[in-house]
Amino acid sequence: MALFLGKRLLLSKSLYISLGFGLFLSLYHVKAEIIPQLLWLTLGLQKNQGIDFTPYSEWFGTGLSVLSSVFFITLPILASLPFSDTYLKDRQTGYFTAILSKGKTGRYFAGLYFYNFLAAALISAIPLLVNLYFSFMILPDVKPDPIVNNRLYLSPDATFFQPLYYSYPLLHIFFYILLVALFSGMFASLSLSLSFYVNNRFLALTGSFLIVMVLTLVLQGFGKYGWVPSDFLRQFATDSVSFPVAAAIFLTGMLASAAAYLYGVKKLVIP
Repeated sequence: MALFLGKRLLLSKSLYISLGFGLFLSLYHVKAEIIPQLLWLTLGLQKNQGIDFTPYSEWFGTGLSVLSSVFFITLPILASLPFSDTYLKDRQTGYFTAILSKGKTGRYFAGLYFYNFLAAALISAIPLLVNLYFSFMILPDVKPDPIVNNRLYLSPDATFFQPLYYSYPLLHIFFYILLVALFSGMFASLSLSLSFYVNNRFLALTGSFLIVMVLTLVLQGFGKYGWVPSDFLRQFATDSVSFPVAAAIFLTGMLASAAAYLYGVKKLVIP
């Protein structure tokens, strides 16, 4: 069953639509934001002004461009699109009835939850990694230094583990890529769990996005902009961020999705 679900995922058009959109934003960012920096970099060196632009300050995951903002805002939809409506489609087409008759429901739901999380994590990580690669191919690999270059200064309140950014900047980037991947998996898990309780595929696919939007409005109403996922998932946040808060949001989302998923399987599907 796990192999079968894996093949279904690879044959899913939604997987490639979501991945394609993420890669489009990522690669267009290279064209619109990274390549033009070469001119400013050359001018700065000619005037002995040092290096203002490096991969660490300009790559897609910093969240400083409009394109990356679109990516982080639409992340719940991109994460949910590949596989989160699979159970709902199987239920509507009658395919799930065949699975029930064969007694493979346990393996089906376990595999579905796993592949849904995995697909979402990869959908978000691949565009970030591709952009990071081209950023390093184009811009000089100069370690950020707040004393030598003020433009590369990153406030302790605007990112998680700020000392790591200056000591091991690439490791700091990989931490953020992992963080985005985990939250993407959580978003997709929420959407998958919601598919037990709705009969509309659009609602199933956009469920986590709607939840995040409501959470965003509530948090912004209290002035907690740094608690909004689309803000703290950026390496350079626009407001003060808190890692314990981010971890609490992730764990709450995972526990809620797991509880709703298990209840849906045991109470709504299996008599």
